[in-house]
Amino acid sequence: MRSVSEKVKQKLLLNEQYVSTQQIRMIQIRVNRFIRHKPSALMLTSVDDHTETSLVAAKLAQAMAHQGKRVLLVDAQLSSPTLHNLFQNKNGLGWADAVLERRGVENLIRKTLVPNLSLLTSGSPKSFSHEMWMPEKIQGVVDECKKAFDLILFTAPMFMSSAHAQLLVECCEGVLLVARTKKSKKETLISTIDAVERSGKEVFGTILQTG
Repeated sequence: MRSVSEKVKQKLLLNEQYVSTQQIRMIQIRVNRFIRHKPSALMLTSVDDHTETSLVAAKLAQAMAHQGKRVLLVDAQLSSPTLHNLFQNKNGLGWADAVLERRGVENLIRKTLVPNLSLLTSGSPKSFSHEMWMPEKIQGVVDECKKAFDLILFTAPMFMSSAHAQLLVECCEGVLLVARTKKSKKETLISTIDAVERSGKEVFGTILQTG
């Protein structure tokens, strides 16, 4: 029987089933250039409902951690969190609790089996409140995380249909879009890029999920 660590590593393999290793490496180059001088927060969000943003984010986070970067992966998909399952964790106190209750975020962050990679789950469902989506509260937690990590990667809901994603982007330095080959419409991709750029943020690139 395979151990838990072996199962997690198998899920996070940079194979071609969902996204090519080459795509991850190209994004790594851009991200490394950007975070060279200061800690940064980036948001991964989907172009439509056909993508597996969390898996793509986990692969990118793992690749960055392997380069020696201190990476924090944050599940901001409050209505459908998945990162805790991917890393064989329980979704206890997390991101929502840190923002809403201003709990010490350092006590909510969990180490993963991947060296240099930590996880902040979405948090308690009872904490999902409109009150938590106040920009100053979000920014405060992001600033705290930047004290301990080189890169913070948020997984967020589909950008065009989520007020949460459109508010969270204000506290990030840039955005990575996840689309799906042959299913994501070109028009939707273009309109999403336009919306992100209107918020004053840079789109670092689009990752195409093939599976």
